[in-house]
Amino acid sequence: MQFARIQSGAVVEIIPDIGVPIVERFSAAIVETLIECGDDVAEGWSYDGGSFAAPTAPVPSTSELKAYAAAKRWQVETGGVMVDGVDIRTDEKSQNRVSGAALLAISDPDLATIDWEAQPGVWIEVPAATMKAIGIAVGRHVQACFSALKVVQADIDAGTITTIAEIDAAAWPS
Repeated sequence: MQFARIQSGAVVEIIPDIGVPIVERFSAAIVETLIECGDDVAEGWSYDGGSFAAPTAPVPSTSELKAYAAAKRWQVETGGVMVDGVDIRTDEKSQNRVSGAALLAISDPDLATIDWEAQPGVWIEVPAATMKAIGIAVGRHVQACFSALKVVQADIDAGTITTIAEIDAAAWPS
């Protein structure tokens, strides 16, 4: 058991029960502001004269939701994509390199392979057809991220998405 000190309908202090009657610990003016409460009540809760309520999270504005959605799109976009069981990086630098290599593979019919540094110091020869497929997969992944963002933003505008959790649960590409 504990006591909540109430000011203007809000819990401003929690006072633990130490086995000494509250009226012996505080002045009458302070005791008048104390309400016995459960151990789950904390500072910042509200009190309506009969019950306590935990604070509610502030409702994000439309612009805050859209900013979060844009950040989510970027996080998913740059998080990588699987192509034929191989994890392909999709950070902005990798997207540029993959796009350039794929464009070369598409534009030069005589090109058989592309030398590719898969990891620092680890070189592989990527067949031109495979590089085209990787380029297409990365491009589709990026496009899918923007398409998902477009839907999320429309749902925010329509009022059907109103929370961060709903943005996280949207149909983002994997």
